[in-house]
Parts: sequence; C-alpha cells; structure tokens
Amino acid sequence: MNLYGISNILTGIASLSMAIFVYIKGYKHRLARLWSLFALSAALYGFGAYMVTLAKNPDEALFWWRVAYVGIILLPFLFVLLVYEFLNIKHSVFIKFISLLTGLFLIANFFFKKLFLNNCTLYFTEMKRVTPIYFIYPPGPLLVFFIIFAFFGWVAYAHFELLSNYKEVSGLKRNQLKYFFFAAALGFAGGGTSFLPCFGISFYPVFNFTVPFYFFIVSYAILRYRLMDVRVVITRSGIFVALYSLLLGAPYAFALRFKSLLVELYGINWWMVPTGLMAISATFGPFIYIYLERKAEKRLLSEQSKYQETLKQAAREMARVRNFKKLLNLIVHTVTKTVRIAYSAIYLSEPESDEFILKASHSIKKTQPLSISKENPLVSWFQNHREPLVHEEISRQADQSPKPVLRQIAEEMLLLHAAVIVPGFLEDNLIGILVLGDKRTRGTYTSEDLNTFSLLANQAALAIENALLYGNMEEQVRERTKELVDVQRQLIQAEKLATVGTLAGGVAHEINNPLTAILTNVQMLLAAEEVDAHLDRESLELIEEATKRCRTIVQKLMTYARKPLEDTQVSRVNLSVAVKNVASFLQYQLEQDNIRIIVEAKEKEYPVMGNQNELEQVLTNIILNARDAIKQIKRSGNIHVSLVKNNDGVKISIEDEGPGIPKEIIPKIFDPFFTTKDVGKGTGLGLSICQAIAEKHRGKISVQSQAQRGTTFIIQLPAVKIESGVKVKA
Repeated sequence: MNLYGISNILTGIASLSMAIFVYIKGYKHRLARLWSLFALSAALYGFGAYMVTLAKNPDEALFWWRVAYVGIILLPFLFVLLVYEFLNIKHSVFIKFISLLTGLFLIANFFFKKLFLNNCTLYFTEMKRVTPIYFIYPPGPLLVFFIIFAFFGWVAYAHFELLSNYKEVSGLKRNQLKYFFFAAALGFAGGGTSFLPCFGISFYPVFNFTVPFYFFIVSYAILRYRLMDVRVVITRSGIFVALYSLLLGAPYAFALRFKSLLVELYGINWWMVPTGLMAISATFGPFIYIYLERKAEKRLLSEQSKYQETLKQAAREMARVRNFKKLLNLIVHTVTKTVRIAYSAIYLSEPESDEFILKASHSIKKTQPLSISKENPLVSWFQNHREPLVHEEISRQADQSPKPVLRQIAEEMLLLHAAVIVPGFLEDNLIGILVLGDKRTRGTYTSEDLNTFSLLANQAALAIENALLYGNMEEQVRERTKELVDVQRQLIQAEKLATVGTLAGGVAHEINNPLTAILTNVQMLLAAEEVDAHLDRESLELIEEATKRCRTIVQKLMTYARKPLEDTQVSRVNLSVAVKNVASFLQYQLEQDNIRIIVEAKEKEYPVMGNQNELEQVLTNIILNARDAIKQIKRSGNIHVSLVKNNDGVKISIEDEGPGIPKEIIPKIFDPFFTTKDVGKGTGLGLSICQAIAEKHRGKISVQSQAQRGTTFIIQLPAVKIESGVKVKA
C-alpha cells in the first residue's frame, strides 16, 4: 500500500463512520442530514480511489475512478447546500442550476466516457521511492470543465459566502464561520491536489491526508453545536497530521531507503521490520499526541484559563461576603471585567411576587427589562434542564425544530440582550438568573466557560441566600433593638409622668389653698373703697393676675397628670357646637389682639362620642397657640377653623398665619414641657394634654407647617351614626 492509498482508505473510513454517527445523532436536523450525505460522497471517493491504487491495469483503474468520481462530483454540490443551510440562505435559481449540472456530470461519468473520463495513465514511474498509480490522463473536455468550474469554482463561491457573513456576525456564529472556512479550505485544497496529474503535473498528492482530518473536525462541531476556538482546532489537527506523518512516514521512508538491505537480511519477510516499527509508533503515538495537545492548548488558551481560574476563586470567596448589595455588585463586576464581556446582570427570585427582579447590573447601556415573570418560558426551561442557554445555539435549534418553545426562548433572550443566560440553583430552587452579553473580544463561550459560569452561579445562589439570611438577622436585631429602645423610652416617660403626677397632686393640695387665700384677699382689697392710691391698685391688680396664672398652671398640671378618666361622662358631642362655644368664649380676648377667628362648617351636625369639656379644652389650647404665633410676626391676622366629614370621621383644621414651625422641632412639639415660648409665657404642657385627650377619644392630632406660611393643626375624631335613636360608634 502506498501513501496515496493510505490517505484514501483513511478518508473512506473516517467519512463513512462520521456519516453514520452524525446521522444517528442528528437525523432530525437538516444540517446533520446534509453533512451525512456529504460525508458518504467523500467515503465513496476515498474507497474508490483506494481501489485505484490496487489496480493491475488501466481498465480496472478506470472503473474504480468512475466509482470514485460519483463521490467527487457530488462533493462541491453538497458543500454549497451545506453552506446555504449553515448561513440560512434561501435556495435560489443557482441551486437549481448546479443541481442540473451535477446530474449531467454523473450521466457523463458513465455514458459519455470520451467527454469525461477518457483514459488512464500510470503516473510517478520516474520516482524511485514512490509506487506508480493510474491517474486520469488525458482528461475529457467535460472533466476539465467540471474541475475548474464546478469543483474549484463552486467551492470558492461557497467560501466567499462564508467570508462575507464572517464580517457581519460575532460570538459563536463568528467562530463557527471561521472554523468552516479554514477547515473546508484545508480539506478541499488538499484533496484538490489529486487533480494535478489530470493536467500532466507530476506532483505526488501527499496533501490528500488533510481530507480525513477535515471530516473528523467538522463532524464533531455539528454534533456539539459548539465549536472550540478555531486556533485550538487547527493546532490539534496540525499536531495530529504532523505527528502521525512522522510516526507512520518514518518507518515507510526507512523501508524505502534500506529495502535492499532488509531483503538481504530477512528475505521475503523484510516487510515485518517497517510494519513492526509502525506498530510501535502507533502504540506510543496517542500518548505523545495527548502530551503535545495539552502543551499547545495551555499556551493558546492561557488567557481563557486565567479568567476561568479567577472566576472559580471568586466563587469560593463569595461565601464570605455578608453584605447583600456588595455581593451582587461583586458578582457582576467580577464577571464583566474578568471575562471581558459587554455587560452582565443578575435577576433574583422575589418570594412575595411571581417575578425575578433585576437587582444588579454592570455596563448595561441598553434599556434592560426590570423583571422576568416566573411564567416565562426561560424559567420553565431552566427548571427542566438546569443548564446555561446560549442565544446563537437556541436560535439555530429554533430554525431546525418545529417546537415553538425554542423560538419563544430565543425571543426572550433577545429582549434581555443576552448572549448567555446561566441559572443559579440552591438545591431544587431557582434562586437567580445571570445574564451575560457578548465577549468584547468577539470570541465564543466555550463549554469550559459555561461549566465555570454554572459553578459560579450556583455558588452565588448559596452566597446570596446566606447574605439574605444574615441581612434579615441584622434587620431583626435592629428592629428588636429599636423596640427595646422604644420600650425603654416609654418606661422613662411613664416614670417621668408618674413623677409629674405625684408633683401635680402635691401642688394641688399644697399650693391651691395659699393661692386661693391670696386671690380672695386681693380681690377683697380691690373691692374696698379705701384703696384709692393708683400705685396700690395697680400692684394689687398685678398680684391678682399673677395669682390667676399660677392657678391656671396648677390646673393644667392636674389635667396632664390625671389618668384617663374612666368615670368622665362620655356622650354624643356635636363638634360644631363645641367650636362655636370656644369661638364665643375667646372672641373678646382675640379681638383685643386684633385677631379674628373664622369658622367654616357646611353642616349643622358633626357628631362624635366624647367629653365636650375636654374637647373644648383642646380647641381652646390650639387656638390660643395660633394667636401667639400670629402675634410673633404680625399685629393682626386670622385664624381659620374648618370642620369636614370624611371616611374616617370628623376632621377639624385650625390654621394660623404665623411664622410656621421649623422641621426639626415638629417631632418634639407634643413632648411634655417642650415649648418655644419665652420663659414665663409657656409651660410646655398644652399640646401634650391635647394629644392625650385626642388619643383618649380614639383620635389623633397632626401638624402641617411651612416656613413663613403658617401652621395647620388637624384633629381627626371618629364619628358616630344615629340609627333609630340608638347611638352607634363609627
């Protein structure tokens, strides 16, 4: 067997085995079926050309060349169909045209011998170390047309289509195009050297060895739908060809060089020496190949290996990060910068909703959806398959499969601007979804990349769960601490109030009697006719006013310190009447200060349940505070009191025209003893008492204030409904 025969038998075995294997694995896909036909054609060429090398005469060689040319004629036609299918080019008039020509070439091969395969000539007879082989020479005119126009012309056109699309795509598709282009060019160029003897060129077709390796590589790519980096493919192929050419070619060359010596030493068994050397070389060949392959890949994929190791290290370190937001930002930042991708994003499952919410992103420039519904086909796919999705692979499968879910998934990935989506599982629960854009290098995501991302996503899911638990614990601790602080504050306040209550009780008993005696005697002196002197009368009036003020303070202390009056009579109160009573009572005093009180009440009845005296005390206190506020900046003004019924009951608004209350003071105005008035003009108990009374009536007091625009106090009290004379609380 000569070298040309070895290359052809390898082509036949490789292409036939790949044709059967690919068809069994991918017969549902048109691309796989086309590839199987293409490989079968190559197998027919390989086995036929191999039989030519064993032919004993020109007629026998010519017969086997006709068999081989059936495969040769089909190869360029099927390759164009493959490229059209791969690039999703619609079949055109050109396909019909080359189909017709292919049929004519096949007919001419068997029935128009003088136009096609005319004669066989023994070639390489002048080469001492090469076995002569029968090649077609001279060729018929139709064979020349086929070789130039069909074989090289159609194949060149198909490569031009691959190159044109290569410039417009990126990622996985770009790498596939690059692979198909170089691998096919290598295979057709090597196999094309078999035509050289047809044109009288005595060049031994040693490059025919590229054909079987081409089939191994492309078949692997079609089955996996994921190509390794083309540099690795070419390097592996180059190592394989170079190594086995050396391991098998060296014994062959040795036999040719020392054949006479071997015959002299071993007689008719001389062939056992080179055969034994080939067997030894073939035994150690795979080990040498694996070693060289690993060295070459390590050198070529050093950058890829580095970032994969970085991601694995990041996956291990994530468990130590306790801050939830910091963890998410760390993940997207690490992936984006380390792998050098356009952008990344993380969607996390929201327990309280049926969505995955966008929680973190990096370098996203397009409008990104803020959520992914748990009814989304992407989520269902992840629940069933638990593996990453690559957009270009899904798009290809969608084009070749009738399943609508694949098309839906491809569209959803397009909406998310995702080149790859990686699910993150914690046990059987889908915790998060990692969305990745294209690589900035326009390279592809390899299987090793996806495995690394899956590891990262699952580790991230565990780290996120831990961070959430840790964050919840911290939040619970903060809330519990706040509750304890509030309880402590309430206890302190209760203790303070108890102390004030005790003080107020003592004041009532110890001070009220002396004050009453002072006030009574002063009033008697003022009523006496003996007091004529102006200064004496003025002094007595000052004593009377001061005594009344002291009595008022004592009364307020008593009211503040008093516990909720369970025994106080509670009845139906018309707030409209209460407001009118207060307005009438304060009218004279307000007029003295040039302040007018304006009451707005559209209805006659504003019923609530409560104690009228206490409610009037609240209104009086707030109105007097409004007067004091107006007097700070104006000589005159208005106080607006309005009553409104709403869904919550009855609302009373008391609005002044004063300077307003600073924002930092508003939270303190209801605290006991807090006052902004000058010393001697306020006790700080009025609003606190008002709040206590409102709360006792199951209502509340709030305040709205703007600087230089006045203040509005709002009293909200629950209303009552009267049905058939029966009082019912609202």
